[in-house]
Amino acid sequence: MSALFAALVIGTVAGTLIGTIGAGAGALLVPSLMFFAGQSMQGAVGVTLAMQTIPVGIGGAYLYYKQGLIDLWVVAAVAIGMLAGILGGGALATSGEISPVKLELLLGVVLVVLGGVTIAKTLLGYTTVPKRNS
Repeated sequence: MSALFAALVIGTVAGTLIGTIGAGAGALLVPSLMFFAGQSMQGAVGVTLAMQTIPVGIGGAYLYYKQGLIDLWVVAAVAIGMLAGILGGGALATSGEISPVKLELLLGVVLVVLGGVTIAKTLLGYTTVPKRNS
């Protein structure tokens, strides 16, 4: 399978899962691009950041916004924090100060911890029901 075809399949599957369960780019796209499309860790992060710009996310966000499920103040706060974090994290990841192996290990640890917390909360009954904004 060519890398571009793999990327198309990855994008379709990840888009479906992101739109359905909200699993983010780091959880789906980065590992998939690394293992199935031959991208380096930094390359996969770069592709993921590039595709998260307005043209890709706006359609899905609009569907949730129409249902009253998006608090725009929360969106603004998260966006400001993400911008600062992406600039700092991107500078660190591309500086060569952290080896690609350590970056991959960090991604794996974060995914395992977040997955474990999600499973534990669900099994213990600590799930949330979305509030609809009127």
